Amino acid sequence: MGVFLFRGRLAALAFFFLCGWLLLVGKLFHLQVLENKKLAGLALAQRVQEVPVAVARGDILDRNGQALTNTSLHYSVLLFPGQIANKVETAESLSSYVQMPARQIVMQMQEFSRPFKLKTDVDAVSAGKVNGLGLPGVVAVEERLRYGFNNQAAHVLGYINASDNRGMSGIEQAFDSVLRTQQVEAVAALVDGGQQLIPGLGYKRIILAGDKPPAHVVLTLDSQVQRKVEMVMDRRMKTGAVVVLQPYTGEILAMASRPGFNGNDLAACLNRPDAPLLNRAIAGFQPGSVFKVVVAAAALEEGVVTPEDMFYDPGYIDVGKLRFKGWNFDKGGNGRISFMEAMAFSSNPVFIEVGLKLGADHLVDYARKFGFGSPTDIGLEAEAGGNVPDAEDMFPGDLANMAIGQGQLEASPLQVASMIATVVNDGVRVTPRLVEKTIAYSGTTLRKFPVAAGKRIITKGTAAQLRTMLAATTKNGTGQGALAEKIETAGKTGSAETGRTDASGKGINHAWFAGYAPVKNPRYVIVVLVEEGRSGGDVAAPIFKEIVEELFEK
Repeated sequence: MGVFLFRGRLAALAFFFLCGWLLLVGKLFHLQVLENKKLAGLALAQRVQEVPVAVARGDILDRNGQALTNTSLHYSVLLFPGQIANKVETAESLSSYVQMPARQIVMQMQEFSRPFKLKTDVDAVSAGKVNGLGLPGVVAVEERLRYGFNNQAAHVLGYINASDNRGMSGIEQAFDSVLRTQQVEAVAALVDGGQQLIPGLGYKRIILAGDKPPAHVVLTLDSQVQRKVEMVMDRRMKTGAVVVLQPYTGEILAMASRPGFNGNDLAACLNRPDAPLLNRAIAGFQPGSVFKVVVAAAALEEGVVTPEDMFYDPGYIDVGKLRFKGWNFDKGGNGRISFMEAMAFSSNPVFIEVGLKLGADHLVDYARKFGFGSPTDIGLEAEAGGNVPDAEDMFPGDLANMAIGQGQLEASPLQVASMIATVVNDGVRVTPRLVEKTIAYSGTTLRKFPVAAGKRIITKGTAAQLRTMLAATTKNGTGQGALAEKIETAGKTGSAETGRTDASGKGINHAWFAGYAPVKNPRYVIVVLVEEGRSGGDVAAPIFKEIVEELFEK
């Protein structure tokens, strides 16, 4: 009996030790395998001091792989207070190079126990001199600015909230999940127990946290086309937009809005009255006479009119009790003209007469077929759909207004560009496209955004007639200001009334020109909007001309 009792106690004791050993092994496995990275990081953190210098974020590239983000450098001066023995002497040595009083530098060193950025936007020469001083705990490093100094395609790219690395507008917002990562680049110092830099190791750039590297977004933009467009805009307009399309694929080659903004310094433009953050290329405006292209397309397609039909334009037309005047009312109008000439000379009376014959149902239907009244869905959240009034709500006066691009009708420069591209593309509308693909950090393709299948809106014959009319507009009509040297162009002017007047009592108009170049085998559809620019022929058309000449310059 005693033997069995002894053996039972021995077995219980063995089981107890076995359980203890298993728990110990389990704990060691948990610490050394499962928690290895975390504990190693905690141990390293006690010996590493770091200052974040960049939040890792994927690049936004143009169609040729040229980076549109992270293209410019600036320099920052970093301080590691634990390594600075004499704060006053250090501050006095740095003062002239960072353009800060020594007293202010000392105060910041006393306020921060952890390493911090003392100054950003230090020039390269000063940064080199700071490093040349060899001051303990002081280092100047280069950093990439998210948005370049030239602000190219600012409204397309958008901007981020630097505090949490989240996209807030443009492509940055639309593809935030692709571009954003938890990785942070930092400048680190490996220190000993006394928080002093370990000799020979110096300062290193390291990647903190996050296993997933950022991916990149490739746009259809051509940075060379974008640069030339913006160069002309900066010379010729304060407020407005330009869109350049490839007419057969719908690819957006350039999109720019003015005024521009610096995505690295948003505070400078938040309270400005000219709304620099608004992307006017995708915002809604009354299109004015550029909409006559849709009226002509609908009327020709429905057999209401032919280019050779004759009309009489006395400079005005009465619709009920409303009188609609032409732009040359004071000169007695255009007199007897054909429909083709009515387009060339932008005759309001003739187009209102044709619009009334066509009827609201047909005009509204064609406007929507051409893409007016709904966003083009290029992926930017801020894109406006514009407005096309419902046919059943329109009285004759409303229809007259719509026939000349006024009243409740609103369209964006991008929608107008799509309209012209449809005419160039033999009547087939291809949805505009801004994003080509997303690619992994390694360069492999993650997702493609192919060209959408086109949809026929008008016949080839009607499209050919419209192209002839648009060519006549620049050759003989209101669009002669768009005639480029050595490059044949075609297009339509527009001067859209806003209903507002300036201090002198003159009406405030938006100036438009929508066209393409060259006339044979067109390469570019170009739409120019100058907000409050008065005359499409006098203001927008010459800007179109300059852009064309820049694009075809050898």
